Amino acid sequence: MRFHAHTAAIGLALLTGAALALSGCATTGDDDGSPGSAEKDTGPLRIGTLLPQSGTLAHLIYGPQAAVKLAMEDINNAGGVLGQDIELVIEANEFDTTDPTIINKSVDDIIAAAPSFVLGAMGTGNTNAAMPRLSEAGILMGSPSNTGVALSGISDSYFRTIASDIIQGRALANLVLHDGHTSVAILAQNNDYGTGLRDNFQETLEAAGAELVYGAEGNSEEFQESQTAFAPEVAAVLAQNPEALAIVSYEEAMQIIPELAAQGFDLSKLYLVDGNTIPYPEFDAGLLEGAQGTTPGRATEGEFLDALVAADSSATQSTNFAPEAYDAVVLVSLAAQKGGGTDTETIIANLGAVSGADGGETCDTYSDCLALLNDGQSIHYQGRAGGGPLTDGNEPSSALIGIYRYDDTNTPQAVGEIEG
Repeated sequence: MRFHAHTAAIGLALLTGAALALSGCATTGDDDGSPGSAEKDTGPLRIGTLLPQSGTLAHLIYGPQAAVKLAMEDINNAGGVLGQDIELVIEANEFDTTDPTIINKSVDDIIAAAPSFVLGAMGTGNTNAAMPRLSEAGILMGSPSNTGVALSGISDSYFRTIASDIIQGRALANLVLHDGHTSVAILAQNNDYGTGLRDNFQETLEAAGAELVYGAEGNSEEFQESQTAFAPEVAAVLAQNPEALAIVSYEEAMQIIPELAAQGFDLSKLYLVDGNTIPYPEFDAGLLEGAQGTTPGRATEGEFLDALVAADSSATQSTNFAPEAYDAVVLVSLAAQKGGGTDTETIIANLGAVSGADGGETCDTYSDCLALLNDGQSIHYQGRAGGGPLTDGNEPSSALIGIYRYDDTNTPQAVGEIEG
């Protein structure tokens, strides 16, 4: 992996041995879709979302929500798909897997609205819950945030624009190692996300000679999703005198961080991940100053950040997964344009090709890619998230991990990125 620092103070020359080769390129159909396919739909491209309007992931909706609006604006301003505006026909709530009633109702609503593509779900468990029925209904899912390793290649009707936990786990460990820590603890939630990221974090630490003194695989020290009190866990962690601590969680970090402070942990030695690297304006000023976090994808800043906020002002609350969400909508639109149809089958048949799996002219905006397609050229959409072409597992062949450092307002500021 390579680290591109935005400030000279970061300058990580850190990630020797952390690169992950994700091999294989996506197989793609030709421009006419699969042989024997049904007649194409050439009407407006209809899409939907399955995002956490409530529940434990609700604090992460803002970036993807704004990204969908911005992508649609950019696509429609460039002429749309097959000369027609893209349409958002359903915005469903994924909520939590702990209460399947809401997500089941959401799946019903999506099927009734009949989009060709749904952005979501954000949680791996929610994707697993929704995927069987949506796939059966002929609806493509594309997640900007599912990092579970087991989702690689799970279905032709599913893709993701984010790398798996393998990359983030290794990148986080290498960041900790670069900072000189050799005795490390982790508080990880007990689900596929928490344990998957932890496992790769632990493997990388131990390969470099460091020790995971709390939270290691097999020690049964994970905490439950939606847990609200952490005094015993924090006391157990601090009893091991770790030099650094990582938290793999969603909104549970809101309770863990104050407990760490109350028990005297130096929060500048704290490391967060994509599920909790968000602003914490509720905390006392400076509480998190110096803490760091990682999020898969290119750091959201500059013109793209300004455009997101212009599209939806709530993006100021969190931009996690916004680049990945934006790319998913653009890839689907380009696949429909390339294949000459807005139906799911045509999109699936051309998705890998427009991502660059077969090579092609590089382009980084929908407008530029559309012009190349209209000129009969093959394309490689190089998106906002910085991911490589889709593999035959329907995921990026390479990825970026953004690195953030908290300032004195408890806001994460982009300081660099790791390329893997």
